[in-house]
Amino acid sequence: MNDPYSVLGISPESDDETIRKRYLELVREFSPELHPQRFSMIRAAYDHVRDLDRRVAYRLEEQGKQDNIEQIIEEVACRTSRRRYNLQTLLEMSRKVH
Repeated sequence: MNDPYSVLGISPESDDETIRKRYLELVREFSPELHPQRFSMIRAAYDHVRDLDRRVAYRLEEQGKQDNIEQIIEEVACRTSRRRYNLQTLLEMSRKVH
């Protein structure tokens, strides 16, 4: 899979609202009827970064190691406006992904 942040045209530091707005802009621009392949790439990228647990899982896969799991969770968690998970819950969620 391509880097979801580059597919969406956003930075990894983007917050939830920025990610959602950019996704909606791209959906309007590349409708599934006219651009099915591009739309599926956009949808897959959005699925990887749309919520906190998926962003954490993607960062863990990207870095390929679990040494810094607490640091990754803290970095991602501070940029989300949705429900904030406690560290223990996020650690459990990341273990389920791997």
